[in-house]
Amino acid sequence: MKKKIVLPVLLLFICASLLAQNNVGLFDQCNYGGKRSFLTPGSYRGYQMGVSNDKLSSLQIPNGMRVTIYEHDNFKGRSATYTSSITCLTDGWDDNTSSIVVENLNSQPTYNQNDYVTFYNDCYSRGYSQSLRPGTYYGNQLGALKLNISSFSIYGNLRVKVYTSSDNASGYSYTFENSESCLGSTYSDKIRSLVIEYKPSQPTVNYPTGGSGSYATVYADCYYGGSSLRLAPGYYQGDKLGLLKYDISSIEIPSNLKAKVFINNENLSGTSYYISENTSCLSNTLNNRIGSLLIEETSGGYNNPQYQNQTDERVILYADANFKGLSASVLPGTYSTMQQAGFIDNNLSSLYLPQGYRVVLYEFENFGGKTYTITATKSGFSISGWNDKASSIAIYRQ
Repeated sequence: MKKKIVLPVLLLFICASLLAQNNVGLFDQCNYGGKRSFLTPGSYRGYQMGVSNDKLSSLQIPNGMRVTIYEHDNFKGRSATYTSSITCLTDGWDDNTSSIVVENLNSQPTYNQNDYVTFYNDCYSRGYSQSLRPGTYYGNQLGALKLNISSFSIYGNLRVKVYTSSDNASGYSYTFENSESCLGSTYSDKIRSLVIEYKPSQPTVNYPTGGSGSYATVYADCYYGGSSLRLAPGYYQGDKLGLLKYDISSIEIPSNLKAKVFINNENLSGTSYYISENTSCLSNTLNNRIGSLLIEETSGGYNNPQYQNQTDERVILYADANFKGLSASVLPGTYSTMQQAGFIDNNLSSLYLPQGYRVVLYEFENFGGKTYTITATKSGFSISGWNDKASSIAIYRQ
């Protein structure tokens, strides 16, 4: 009799400890039995999960946590997301998980304002378009895009998870890691809801010394020692640097790359410095003060809009000539009224246009009347006759 009492008490103690620690529990048998593993927030490849590949059967998920499981290793294939405990996985997921992402919903990362996805209702980036930032978009939030997406372009370290059978971003999903010029018949005009999220951060691991090729390597200690992280060209906010945030003391960087590092800032803004060669021990100005960084190619990649600063990433509309007065910065998309673009009807007098963008102004709302195509920054529209004449606008990223 005592054994029967002790076992439930022991299970309750384990569950209570699990919840208190905000860990997610993985079990290779239903009803939280068999081999187990406890995971803190992070991204876990198959070999890091703690239970064998294709053996996950149940999950214990504390309040405020979210778990996304993937069919294949390296976060590929179909996926399913859970925010509460699952006593036994169903819908073909029992013994069918090869990688997993654990998130704490109370401490989401700060998103970079230059990262977004532009969706189009026709293939090859044509037709009606709308740009969306990272987040979850239910069917009613997609508006004209619901059941009307045929292509999309991803800008930044993002991926797109689409749902064709649910308006609430639940159930079966498929994840796209790259832009799609023309969706196949399985997904074209069939997407009912979607999630835009950052790709999982690279784990902090040790690599052999000697940065080469298309990667830079940052180290926690001088002389290329301690924990290290190998970084390909791209953005790395504080949350993506993991344990090396504010703990970088040396860097190895090949001749085809350079690093733009931001001190005392985790969001790629503020005071920054360039590093373009191997540095065995950073100066006091930089040592253990780098909160975020950008890895750029020294030739070709530096001018890619993906690596430019926030101002260069947007079209900016101004109410007065010479870039003065009321202004609004607008992402690529088609806006049937100026109000949709965050501006005032018949009030456009100058416009800042980043390289690689094109703007079409329309005389009337809903893209009616005369049109005027712009491919360069305009300090005024008096000569063209378009001063205070635009009532709708389309912005394209070439």
